Amino acid sequence: MTNIRELLTLQFGNYANFVGAHWWNIQESGFSYDSSDEPSEICHDILYRQGVNHNRQTTFTPRLLLVDLEGSLKHLPREGELYGNSLKRDSHLNLLRSKDAKEAAEEPEAVKKLKEDLAWHSSEVEIVAQEEAKKHEFQSDLDNASTSVEEKDYNLADNVDSWVDFLYGRYHPRTVHVVNEFRHNPERQTLDTNTSGVQLWKTEQFEDDFCDRIRQYVEECDFLQGFQTLFDSFNGFSGLATQCMEHLNDEYGKANLAVPIYSPKNVLYENADEPMSDSIRVVNSALVFSQLIEQASLFIPLSTQDRVWRQLGTSRLFPSLHYRNDNLYQTSAILASYLDTISLRYRLKDAPGSNTLAGFCGDMNNYGRKFAAAAFSFPFNMQYNMDLIDCLDKFEGPLLSQLTPNCKIGNDYVIQSLCARGIPNDRLKRPREQCNKDQMRMAAYRCESVSEMFQLYLQCANHASMAHVTSIQSPMPTRLPFPDEIFSDSLTTSGFVHPNEKRNMQQKIKSVPCVASIQSSSELGDTLETLHREAKRIKIAKLHRFKAAGLEDDDFVEVLESLLLFKDNYEDNFEL
Repeated sequence: MTNIRELLTLQFGNYANFVGAHWWNIQESGFSYDSSDEPSEICHDILYRQGVNHNRQTTFTPRLLLVDLEGSLKHLPREGELYGNSLKRDSHLNLLRSKDAKEAAEEPEAVKKLKEDLAWHSSEVEIVAQEEAKKHEFQSDLDNASTSVEEKDYNLADNVDSWVDFLYGRYHPRTVHVVNEFRHNPERQTLDTNTSGVQLWKTEQFEDDFCDRIRQYVEECDFLQGFQTLFDSFNGFSGLATQCMEHLNDEYGKANLAVPIYSPKNVLYENADEPMSDSIRVVNSALVFSQLIEQASLFIPLSTQDRVWRQLGTSRLFPSLHYRNDNLYQTSAILASYLDTISLRYRLKDAPGSNTLAGFCGDMNNYGRKFAAAAFSFPFNMQYNMDLIDCLDKFEGPLLSQLTPNCKIGNDYVIQSLCARGIPNDRLKRPREQCNKDQMRMAAYRCESVSEMFQLYLQCANHASMAHVTSIQSPMPTRLPFPDEIFSDSLTTSGFVHPNEKRNMQQKIKSVPCVASIQSSSELGDTLETLHREAKRIKIAKLHRFKAAGLEDDDFVEVLESLLLFKDNYEDNFEL
């Protein structure tokens, strides 16, 4: 029997939870409940846990802890909807102020019970019940077994307010943790600074309750291999996440893959204009990079924007995608697709023993290079009637689009781990009896697998480089609530390019092939240099909110020095 090597995933922040919601949706779209289907190549037990709810029904939920602010959950109870919650949203109450009682004609049962439990006379207390949040139409239809969500157009790109609106799966009651001290505001960053997040971690609800939830998950595991930590890197959730990572290192000593995420939407900070907000984002970035150098096994910043330090840049281009550059629902789907693909290396059944999270991070962080870049081809730009050998031979320009901001990877001395999915083996090359002379003459014709062919391609395209390649046959599922509207009409329903025929947009794309890579090269030193340069320009004493949260001038000087010292790891004087 194969030992399952479990992972615990942590998500901190609203945009990170957008990405996470898509990621868990993608994974559940890949579940098969038909015994006649081909067995999945993915071991879902690595990220999911089996349990039993109060109705003695078997559940299968993500091994996940997430944090968001008060007001972000809308209709979703904090304890989730899977385990038969008796307390609904309309019974979450606030005791606002004492004054003469206002008798209501009808009161919810929970309000009556609360009045009975109060030590004071109910006439001396006004009880105001929080208005029940309206469910998104998509969520209401999921609850209605007679409605097929696949047949409706919900226009999610225009009417999603929160990640809970398009969440398909269900979370364990232990999963959701809400920060009561700050209220979610889509137009303002309320938990604004990295240092505020550090302070928040030191409060009782995190030092006790949150750490206890981590412990409970860990104790359920037989062979815990590590942690995946996704977080908003531009606000206070960055400090909260890195403090949590320090706790994980102290208590468990396992590999920790960190994914700092940048929102494509330029949301200003509380009591700050645009120039000050830009400076706050730069300082937060410098602080979180310096913390990740110490706490992460490997970190991969993600954004659909090409620049994020001071001003947000332009959106990354993908040949067959058309997405709105500041739409949280659409952009988070792209980042989630990348994470689902690049993580396959340590989530496959029957994978070699070295294909663990620790092995994945260890291959990339040699010479102290803990910072790596993300690149993605989504969908993989391959024509419907073309073999992979011809596709790679005729490919012009970069194979992948960068997803790490302020970064450009060259072609020399590159270390990378690449994963391809959805390219069938029968599309590798023509059999000898059907093959033309052009294919036969290629060195790649000797390749017997998709992995082997990509390995050869990378050797030819990158000078003095090393690569690990993983491939699986199953493509990435893109069923609702994935944003199908971002795909070009030149794609077939299976995600391959058909240059001479336009797809009827009523025909939904069911899945797509894609290729993801994590890369490390000396060019990443330039990324660190630009961050250091932007951060050094800032007079930290003028940003009073950082000092109020405990950041001294000398501390910031040390942060800048640590970035420069870390940058030295990316000099060219090393050997592969």
